Amino acid sequence: MLDVAIIGGGVCGLALAHSLQARGLDWALYEGRDRLGGRVLTVRGENGAALDLGATWFWPATQPAITQLVADLGLPTLAQPDDGRVLLLDDATRPPEAHGYDAATGRVAAGQAPEPGSLHGGARRLAGGMQALVDALAARLPAERLHFGHRLRRLQDLEPAVALRLDAGPPAGLELKARRVVLALPPRLALEQVELSPPLPAAVQAAMRLTPTWMAHAAKAAVPCREALWRTQGLSGDAWVTHAQAVLAEVYDAGDTASAALAGFVALPAEQRPAFERSMPLLLHSQLAMLFGSDLQPLGAHWRDWARDELCCSRLDREEDGRGRHPGQGGPEQGALLREPLWDGRLWLGGSETARLAAGYLEGALRTAGRLRVELGRNQAANQA
Repeated sequence: MLDVAIIGGGVCGLALAHSLQARGLDWALYEGRDRLGGRVLTVRGENGAALDLGATWFWPATQPAITQLVADLGLPTLAQPDDGRVLLLDDATRPPEAHGYDAATGRVAAGQAPEPGSLHGGARRLAGGMQALVDALAARLPAERLHFGHRLRRLQDLEPAVALRLDAGPPAGLELKARRVVLALPPRLALEQVELSPPLPAAVQAAMRLTPTWMAHAAKAAVPCREALWRTQGLSGDAWVTHAQAVLAEVYDAGDTASAALAGFVALPAEQRPAFERSMPLLLHSQLAMLFGSDLQPLGAHWRDWARDELCCSRLDREEDGRGRHPGQGGPEQGALLREPLWDGRLWLGGSETARLAAGYLEGALRTAGRLRVELGRNQAANQA
């Protein structure tokens, strides 16, 4: 019987696995996808650029956990280009205009003096994309304890253990037992996709239901380019597109010192995106040309619609389409319910959305892993007493 079964191979699950491995516990991690990382997804552009289509940045000034981990792992980082100016395209029939960004109001305005670093707040990226963090964590774990293509379907409390039923391919899936189970998943996904017997308390279910999944409704796109034309124009690559025909709402420099790329958040509502999928490369290239000129030489187009990822986006997230609150805005009572031990300490909710601080971000995922490390240690000590 396992000491701990971790469900979810994102940054929270991987970081927790490190702690359990260091303590010599018998653990296993089960991930529904055929890859690790969860909402971290880095692809290679045609020019070799590392393009993040999921989590992209961290902020050293306010996020100590991920900053320290990146340093401990020796991962090289890049400052996000930010000269304090934004190209604003608010009319599809007119050229864009550069304005200074006002951090106090979150707006751009004509005559606003640009303040370098004000738009992205000192954000940094990893030189090889955020996947470099996932790969570095996974490389330090025993491969035989990491299981892919295993989707949790059912949990049953059988004191003193928990029985798990997972889909694991033909013919009949996988059944196992663990003394403790950690659901390192967005709370809404766990509530919608996992049968729990006995059911969780009504207040806990309500808190899970009210906690939006960070980035679940979003889509990101990235376009590698032959050269960074915007840099030769004296621009940082930041742009906002607010007219009704916008494909990308926000654009930023996604390249590095060796390769050029632009990326951004897709403006189209989730329900409209499938209809534009085939024409998306042309639409992306056209909008970027409107921003930075027809001499821009795009080399391809990559995008990820997280709203169509059933291991990321719940039914409630899809219905809200980004209109819900940020996962950290539910209030202290709601958050506390997500962090309490369940089934007498045999079941724990994890994932970035359950963090006290930085909920939804990579920082929140690491803080949650740290909390679970402490709580599971206390639980184990109490059971052995």
